[in-house]
Amino acid sequence: MNAIAALAQYGQIKNETQTTYASPHQLVLMLFDGAIEAMSMTIGAIQQKNIELRGKQNTRSIAIINGMRDLLDMNSDSELADNLYSLYQYMAQELFRAGFKNDAETIQGIQTMLKDIRESWEKIPLDMHYMQKVN
Repeated sequence: MNAIAALAQYGQIKNETQTTYASPHQLVLMLFDGAIEAMSMTIGAIQQKNIELRGKQNTRSIAIINGMRDLLDMNSDSELADNLYSLYQYMAQELFRAGFKNDAETIQGIQTMLKDIRESWEKIPLDMHYMQKVN
């Protein structure tokens, strides 16, 4: 097995282990990290003029953001959920457009917004990580 294949396999095992034992809060952080990483790779692919990698990574970032949007509790009558839904929808649309136009600057702007949301999510106190809605 060559070194690259071994590293890829290690990365996959590491991710599977992390998701198995992560709290719901940690899983959302992992989604943020995955989308942010995919955007960085998209930007790099644009700079290197690697169309295949650009498409693959941009599609990955859009899929993660759409998944995060779909996970929102829209039945909670929460203004925050409504705002995040609209923001995630905007991000996905802009990433699609920016990827098509090789617009690394727009992707970087979306990435910055997502990093800000991630930072806020990360600051949620530990005792609130497992809170569930009580009827």
